Amino acid sequence: MSVISWNCRGAAAPATVSEAQDLCRKIKPDILFLIETRAKECRIIKLKRKLRFEKHFCVEPRDLSDGLCFLWNKNIDIDIYSWSDNYIKVKVKEDNNNEWSCCFVYENPKFQHRKAQWKELSTHNRPTNDPQIFIGDFNDILDQEEKVGLHPKPRSQIEEFRKFINYNGLMDVDLKGGRFTWFSNPRNGFVTRERLDRALANWAWRMLYQNATLTALPAISSDHCPILLQLNPKGRSSKQFKYEAYWEDHEEYKEIIKRGWNKNKNQGGKWKNILGKIRNCKTELSKWSKQTFRRADMEINRLKEELMQLQKRDLTKEVQQHIITLKKEIEALWRREEKYWGQRSRIKWLRWGDKNTSFFHASTIQRRDRNRIERLRNQEGQWISGNKEIMSLIEEHFTKLFTTTGGRNFEDSIRKVPRRVTQQMNEELLRGITDAEIKEAAFLMGSLKALSPDGLNGLFFSKALGCNP
Repeated sequence: MSVISWNCRGAAAPATVSEAQDLCRKIKPDILFLIETRAKECRIIKLKRKLRFEKHFCVEPRDLSDGLCFLWNKNIDIDIYSWSDNYIKVKVKEDNNNEWSCCFVYENPKFQHRKAQWKELSTHNRPTNDPQIFIGDFNDILDQEEKVGLHPKPRSQIEEFRKFINYNGLMDVDLKGGRFTWFSNPRNGFVTRERLDRALANWAWRMLYQNATLTALPAISSDHCPILLQLNPKGRSSKQFKYEAYWEDHEEYKEIIKRGWNKNKNQGGKWKNILGKIRNCKTELSKWSKQTFRRADMEINRLKEELMQLQKRDLTKEVQQHIITLKKEIEALWRREEKYWGQRSRIKWLRWGDKNTSFFHASTIQRRDRNRIERLRNQEGQWISGNKEIMSLIEEHFTKLFTTTGGRNFEDSIRKVPRRVTQQMNEELLRGITDAEIKEAAFLMGSLKALSPDGLNGLFFSKALGCNP
């Protein structure tokens, strides 16, 4: 499913219509939200037909800079339950029975009006555990880095916007395609740029759509970029193996490591043998994890459902004892889930005992958004997308970068350089590395530092290999 939000600055303008048609042909959005339409409903109906949407809802403008338009098709179940000059609130129900609410936003350019609108939205939108997202033109920034201009944004305005976000339990969806979404007309040769358009989602919505992406498209007929929200983008790569910290809590954990390590002994040279052992450990752990010791989230949901059913029955001694047992199992699974997300959060100042799985999860998703490469520009200036194409472009770039085109005979230059390495130092440098040094280096690695390409971290070498002296 895809959603486009765009401050088009006049929906009836010929250039706007042409750009909207081009967007709809290429992207085929399920929902299109237009801001500052400056158009009556009769014009919106004509636009709807041109863009081949089946349904519409519009808030007609009160002056020259107002007007909202919401277009969608019948295949999506939409319930519009609240609206004003500055927002349209809808409930979305998809074919897969996912339900979530969305507030399509246009906030006033004047701070005093905007501040009142934040208060109004917060009053009518109490923090909820249901999936929820806000998208549109917020006319505000979260940080001075989101603006390039002659004058910085007043700190008080940034703080007010942050208060709204914190009160409603929202997080910013990372923007791809460019840092800014609005560009002023040139003034004395200078263009002010800001990120005024964005999407803000709560934790429940990000749980539902962990791979969702937000992309800024080129600004052509308007001074605002259309922003594209894709809930389930295609082309995701297969899941990489990761050594999990919570595996060590299981009683079979050491035996699984030993089984993998002791397979196929003494095949090939020393290093080939070690690499084979590590590969066997990964295979055994993956198989064991899928069959026996999976992630805890689905099991937690199953036990919660069982607990609810028990609590509806007559509370005999047997039922009460069963309830106590289930609660203990759920608490143990929560601890495992905390480890799972804590390992991914990379926040050093938090420890497992903080018991804040939702915080770990939120920080993980935001970091994943920032690190994800959606597209790259090649030397011809063309944008390349798709995992295989991006990997090929990166490989080609670094191959050229590290390929020498000049000569490699430096003997004459080196003769003029005074020697700094003594004979004793040279012998020490040329000395072979001992097994003890390798072991010490491996065991000093940070337990949960960034994974190596094979999916192993310091925890594997320090604890797992401790099972095999």
